[in-house]
Amino acid sequence: MEVLILSAKIKDVAKKANVSIATVSRVINNVPLVNEETRDKVLQAIKETGYRPNAIARSLKLQKTETVGVVIHDITIPYYAQIARGVQDISMQSGYNAIICNSDADNRKEEEFMDLFYQKQCDGIIFAGRELNESVRRKFEYMNMPVILCGIEDREGEYSSVINDYDQAVYSLMKHLKVMGHKTVGLIHGDKKRAYNAKRNEEVMMATSKELGMKINKNCVIDRDFTMKGGYLAMQEMLKGELPTVVVCGNDEMAVGAIRAIEESGMKVPEDISIASLNSCEVGRWISPNLTSINHYMYDVGAISARLLIKLLEGEELKEKKVIVSHGIIDGESVKKL
Repeated sequence: MEVLILSAKIKDVAKKANVSIATVSRVINNVPLVNEETRDKVLQAIKETGYRPNAIARSLKLQKTETVGVVIHDITIPYYAQIARGVQDISMQSGYNAIICNSDADNRKEEEFMDLFYQKQCDGIIFAGRELNESVRRKFEYMNMPVILCGIEDREGEYSSVINDYDQAVYSLMKHLKVMGHKTVGLIHGDKKRAYNAKRNEEVMMATSKELGMKINKNCVIDRDFTMKGGYLAMQEMLKGELPTVVVCGNDEMAVGAIRAIEESGMKVPEDISIASLNSCEVGRWISPNLTSINHYMYDVGAISARLLIKLLEGEELKEKKVIVSHGIIDGESVKKL
């Protein structure tokens, strides 16, 4: 029976594997100077002794902590939760830990988290906050570490970013609604002061509606929280006036809330009014009717952001300053053909 050595040290592993301490160190640090047979012996000895390398000592030796800091706008929103999952999965696969912090669209919190990453000596940062404002930019400059922007763009082109082509995505959805025969459109969206793309999405919808011969009544444009309750309350307000034939919601959660308000009023979706969404998530596929929405592939946005940051950390140069992730239209059952 193998006996686990309490608080095993590197010399215990070396003794167990009958190798030098230097050889054990090479295996731990993935130095390609150890043959396969010896590497297997060391790894087996590590397993049997229960040895755990000292992370602090290792980071001092390697001059890296193999940790990345991640700022997320609001992780309760599936849009950002998908980003976080993509970042974490790729980071772990590449041997990095991710410290994920939720900023709640609060600039003060974003700066505090940046200070935390600096104190923890993170190797790099993935920033998926509300926007790249001057205070955040100054933090980046002071910290002087690799940064990838995720879901937002640096208009000055200093930092690399992974984004969606929101303009084209909104245009694609509006064109789909036009093909389905809809001419009057309502919009339930999130707070434009808190959401990076909310204002831009509304502007694109307004411009596209004119181009396609559709109409958006300003009385049918309502801002609320990006939640089911937000969609529910906005739809209740919209039901008091003249209704469009289709209402576009900021995300699937808002759409679910809007559908509930419609059903409580005695109407049905899509028989009496159609619903579409600007951002899909899992819930939209499981409600009835399942939602017509835009899939922005946010997991891929997070995963690609992590891959780019790790390339920078490994000393590679990035060929592009901006990576644009494509979108797709999910043709659900919530939009009626007129």
